[in-house]
Order: sequence, then structure tokens, then C-alpha cells
Amino acid sequence: MENMKSNSSISFEPFVDAERAATFLAMPRKALLVLARSGKVPAHGLPGKGQKKNWRFRLSELDHWMQTEVTLVSDQGRIQERKDFL
Repeated sequence: MENMKSNSSISFEPFVDAERAATFLAMPRKALLVLARSGKVPAHGLPGKGQKKNWRFRLSELDHWMQTEVTLVSDQGRIQERKDFL
């Protein structure tokens, strides 16, 4: 019984669809899908019909991506490019 208690404390983060992920990032869904297809944003592709994939995202991965890979505006108002992702 003790093992069941320790296993239930494992953190679980569900995947979200492109619509929810785009809302989280405040960007158009189609733009997010372009970034996912090109491998420029953390995304998990599920097999779909033909060449098309159904993309799923983890909000924590997108948050980390935003904090480390996306344009940062410094306190002085200058734009510092961390990585060109578009």
C-alpha cells in the first residue's frame, strides 16, 4: 500500500492541443503549427492521415522555450535576439 502512495505523488502534466497551446502563447494557431512542423518549438507529433501529424504540446515546455529561446526585451528597451526562430 505504501508504494501506491508514493506513485500517486508523481507529477503528471497532460498534453494540450494546438488551439490551447496557441492561446497560452497568445499567437495564431496556424503560426504555432508552422513552428512545430519546422522543429522550432517543442512539440510532439502524433501520426495522422497521410503526411499530416496531429501536434500536442506541454505548457511547461512552451513556457521554458519562451523564456530561453524567444526575443527578450531588456530593461534598457533594446531588443536582444537570443535565437532567430521565425
